[in-house]
Amino acid sequence: MVWSGCHMLGADYIYPNVTEVARRGGLLERWCLAEPLGCTYIEVPGDFIKNKTEVERTGQDIGSMLTRSSIEELYQQEADLPRLPGYSLHTEPGIPRRRDPHGRQVKADLRWHDPEWVIALGDMLLEIGDFLGAPPAIIEIHPGGRKNSHADIAAGMHALIAAHQSAFGVEPRILLENHRDQNISTGNQMRAFWETLITHHPEIVRLAGIALDPGHLHAVTREDFLQSLRRIPPEALRSIHVHTNLRPPSITDDVPWPEVFSAIRDLPERPYIKPVIYQKNKVAEAIDFCEGMLAAPLKERLPA
Repeated sequence: MVWSGCHMLGADYIYPNVTEVARRGGLLERWCLAEPLGCTYIEVPGDFIKNKTEVERTGQDIGSMLTRSSIEELYQQEADLPRLPGYSLHTEPGIPRRRDPHGRQVKADLRWHDPEWVIALGDMLLEIGDFLGAPPAIIEIHPGGRKNSHADIAAGMHALIAAHQSAFGVEPRILLENHRDQNISTGNQMRAFWETLITHHPEIVRLAGIALDPGHLHAVTREDFLQSLRRIPPEALRSIHVHTNLRPPSITDDVPWPEVFSAIRDLPERPYIKPVIYQKNKVAEAIDFCEGMLAAPLKERLPA
């Protein structure tokens, strides 16, 4: 229950997909790392075939959606998990991958404008959930290029929620991540996207949201960062990615973290925070940074 005028304190942490974990692996190894740090969720990779090892193990090309047999090859199935931890499935980011055998760089195309592609993506995510033994609590998606309209992405989110509801009887949260090189990168674009989603699919507003990466936002807005941040509707802002080039953040970063956390503390709903840190021994430091930022009033945090 949320009282108006009362600040929501705290956040639910998502333990990141650290490199030390068996690359795709299962839930248990991640949960053993996440639980001692007080994380509520774990991140599980849900991207397409992404490197030479995966090509060799599956016989599929880089950038391909995983078949069921590839999922069984790359993920770990675990019997008798003490309690199924909630997980966040981080789907294909559509960034350039290592080169294919002919030396070309490969970038998977995110085709939200193509209903067949959206259905195929949904099927792949359902197979991952089925194999792991539980559907995801959260799905993170990326906007892709200019061919994908805001309406296309909103329809894709609706389709993924409906597919999970139909297969598992539960509706995942679905969060769109801003990306400096993709179609939704600024506060104005996030706001416009949210307005489109509310108009076209009001029934998923409670499940949908933005996963804000302040580093990506800063890269495109620079000195207009705070102005752009304020354009994001607070009810849309559900999650935040905290890192500085994939390392723990610091008060001296270009990103003005005190203001970012000030915005987070005023959100109407308790947010998710994912420290996007790929070194296992650095995750706690990033969480401590966030906890300190969430606890202290803004005026105490700003350097004199």
